[in-house]
Amino acid sequence: MSPDARASSPTTFVIGVDGGGTKTHAVVMDPEGRVWGQGWAGPSNPHQMGWDVMVREVARAVHAAAREAGVAVEAAQALALAQGGIDRPEDRERAMARLREQWPGLRLRVENDALAALVAGVGTLHGIVLIAGTGSIAYGVREGRHARAAGWGHLLDVGSGFVLGMDGLRAVLAAADGMGLPTLLRARLLAALGLREPGQILTWLYDQANPVTPVAQLAPLVLDTAREGDPEAVRLALRGAEALADAVTAVARQLQFDQEPFPLVLAGGLLEHHAFYRELVQQAVHARLPQVQFRRLQRSGAEGAAWLAWDVAGRPLPRWQADTTTRAEAEIWATERPNVLTRHMDALDAFAFAGLMNAEDERAVAAVRRILPELAMAIEAVAERMAQGGRLIYIGAGTSGRLGVLDAAEAPPTFRTEPDQVLGVLAGGWQALGQAKEAAEDDPEAGARAVAALDVGPQDTVVGLSASGRTPYVLGAIQEARRRGAYTLAVVCNLPSPIADEADHTLAALVGPEVLTGSTRLKAGTAQKLILNTLSTGVMVRLGKVYGNLMVDVRPENAKLRARAVRILTQAAGVDPERARQALDASGWDVKVALVSLLAGISADQARAYLQQARGHVHRALQHARENPTSSPEPTPSGGKSL
Repeated sequence: MSPDARASSPTTFVIGVDGGGTKTHAVVMDPEGRVWGQGWAGPSNPHQMGWDVMVREVARAVHAAAREAGVAVEAAQALALAQGGIDRPEDRERAMARLREQWPGLRLRVENDALAALVAGVGTLHGIVLIAGTGSIAYGVREGRHARAAGWGHLLDVGSGFVLGMDGLRAVLAAADGMGLPTLLRARLLAALGLREPGQILTWLYDQANPVTPVAQLAPLVLDTAREGDPEAVRLALRGAEALADAVTAVARQLQFDQEPFPLVLAGGLLEHHAFYRELVQQAVHARLPQVQFRRLQRSGAEGAAWLAWDVAGRPLPRWQADTTTRAEAEIWATERPNVLTRHMDALDAFAFAGLMNAEDERAVAAVRRILPELAMAIEAVAERMAQGGRLIYIGAGTSGRLGVLDAAEAPPTFRTEPDQVLGVLAGGWQALGQAKEAAEDDPEAGARAVAALDVGPQDTVVGLSASGRTPYVLGAIQEARRRGAYTLAVVCNLPSPIADEADHTLAALVGPEVLTGSTRLKAGTAQKLILNTLSTGVMVRLGKVYGNLMVDVRPENAKLRARAVRILTQAAGVDPERARQALDASGWDVKVALVSLLAGISADQARAYLQQARGHVHRALQHARENPTSSPEPTPSGGKSL
């Protein structure tokens, strides 16, 4: 409200202050939420500017707002400072002490600036706010519980303006050194800084008394270059967006927001003013948290701080009212949504297109990394069952099913499994390997029949492969496998997922929208292949089919594999090729038997008996041989299928 528009100064008011790394903003607000005066000052983050500067700039902004409103600061009902850089209890207490010195009789409240932004976007203390400006933080509140992620200052931030600016400078220097790709960032950043060549970046950087703001101001240029398709800039923008989405996800899980709708306020200069980056971040968050409800700031951070001041002055904030409005696009799973980066893909040159594909592939790797704890649990569970004679059965349709068949087909030559130990089942049968049969995936009864035909039992593992997470054929197979007592795994790329709901364990690589909308043979297929690589190899390692990093259970059935068997023995046993061939001949070309024979100095028959006793583990067989140097073990029944 301008001075000309009001009849008089407010008689009852509070003061809210939003302090950050770029500026400090204060408002005078009455109980109805009307703003009577505003004031601005310079940056006030105490960890960047120092505590004395923080107090000085906060006081400047407060007094300017009070002058415009025609009030005395000391007459305020309360003053709330929402200050960037203040999050730890000791920082909050230090700020409170300094403000008490400034205004000894005033009711005070000090919070992180993220809390004021949450109130400014939602109207109460419920939900999560993501701030990305000079710095970044994800901060959430639910029923009095608080959680945060990131926000550790410019040197340790993720996805912030400072990080994007520094990454852009690094990309320019890497390209100049021949360590990175050529990039449009070189000419653009140098021009923005008034420099002639990359070597001058170092001098410019160290000449800055405080480089945080000047570096952060380069972020929009990096993002604009990414929007045009420059491969290096795209990679940097994606990395920032993914990191911010990780921070939001961490807070959502701490507050149990990950299973229900919740508001997410997007704030900070980069998210408020750069639509391209905001869309990238929204896309990344939605892939992980599909029930998120995005909000923009309805009022300024200083006004949010003023509402916090009213809260401490005895006027509590309203309770959260859930938004029950359903959005049509909420029914579209992430891999089917259009990708923000590829809306103009047909206009890109080949280099930009290849860089875009590569950057998106990195997201598939990152998606698998996020589920490593769940993947490790799956490896242990499957290995335990296979050690008792169980089978590993992949079942899927389309690309997902073909990947399962491929992984199963590689198991016998790589790990010497029996033909029926690792199986791949594809909707539409073997003909669907070379010729797509899209309709086959729509029949859940066919999936159930495939499981029944294999006589699946409690020792078996059935892995349902489905990028969408809802393929009927796979759903029917998982349901039948569970009915038969098998251990069931869902490998999906979307949540929520009916298949994941049915399975005992879920491996969800949430890769987000594909480069080519809906073409899950791309990122989703890559992520599923990575999961299967890790799962099957990890299981075989646990079953003793690997010694060190050598495939000692290889089945040497052709010249290439026989040569590999010789190399394995020369490396593992430290013998020459001729000695390795002799040991292999004596063992019947069983690499593990030959290896134990060479390392323990025993006959092939003794080595075979020790391996049987050790259930195929070379390390354990060698340990048995060392503990019983003068006696030979008696062969014992294996109790199951050959490992």
